[in-house]
Amino acid sequence: MPATVPPTDGSAPSLPPGVAAPSADDGTGDADDGAPAHTLPWWRRFERRSILSLAKRLASPGGRAFVGKVPAFALASRRFLARIETARVTVCGAPFRLDVMRRSVSRSIYLGGRWHADVVRMLRTHVKPGSVAADVGANVGYMAVHMGEVAGPDGTVLAFEPEPRNFAVLAENTRHARWRNVIPFAAAVGERSGAIDLYLSPRDGGDHRTVATDGARSHIRVPVVSLDELAAQRRTPIHFVKMDIQGAEGAAIRGAREVLARPELRGLVLEFWPGALREAGEDPEQVLAAIRTAGLRCVNHPDLDADPRTYLAGVGADASRDLLFLRPS
Repeated sequence: MPATVPPTDGSAPSLPPGVAAPSADDGTGDADDGAPAHTLPWWRRFERRSILSLAKRLASPGGRAFVGKVPAFALASRRFLARIETARVTVCGAPFRLDVMRRSVSRSIYLGGRWHADVVRMLRTHVKPGSVAADVGANVGYMAVHMGEVAGPDGTVLAFEPEPRNFAVLAENTRHARWRNVIPFAAAVGERSGAIDLYLSPRDGGDHRTVATDGARSHIRVPVVSLDELAAQRRTPIHFVKMDIQGAEGAAIRGAREVLARPELRGLVLEFWPGALREAGEDPEQVLAAIRTAGLRCVNHPDLDADPRTYLAGVGADASRDLLFLRPS
């Protein structure tokens, strides 16, 4: 469906004539394993795919040239694209801005109604009221908003996103979050604070990396922080961490040794992608060993702790796993 357009007068967002407001599943349903990666009915998904396909055609150089021949068509196209480019759905009961014009987290939410529902359930189960949580690789803030909702008015979510386009959407979404407790940081997370090159994916808004993997990526210089240094500056422990940063997890974990080892840290959700770690010059076994040394144990893949090498051998070259590590009680 065409999405809402933010009004300039502070009133409720307006909709195109005859269009109902779209919504997104908040990912908290207890779907069984193997359930479809969407919550929208087929006809809604078909409708949104059709609208997005039209938008991409109109936004292409050929589409702009075609509609530009007729001023009325050009005006209608600009208005239509403005609505799509500022698409909003509802997440955790609040308006949530998306960036659907490129392949990204946003597009998955828009077309399917959810994104990584299993990870969302982990976060909503193990982030507790009053917690300080860190979302390392926040993208547009979908996971951060969920963590913020369960952390509540006495909790805080530190959301890190270095790519400027993603960060702009993240910052907007934090302003609408239920408890206003999500703090956006325009920074990568690594071994130590400073600056680092971020290599931008030309295709996927969720696949920017701090390591050059091919010659096709342009790069920008972005700030980088370590969780240990940030926690020391804030003088408060971090209770839970979610980390998904395309192979840079090894450096981020080395920069969070103290945070992960503190007894207040209850757990870590990690996208474990051995192939990307190796491309970044990391040894996946050493990354897992660092987490074990901090006293955390993998609870959703217990065979990983028992025999890391055999577990790694069973992970495909391009495969990733979402791992939940908890501190034994």
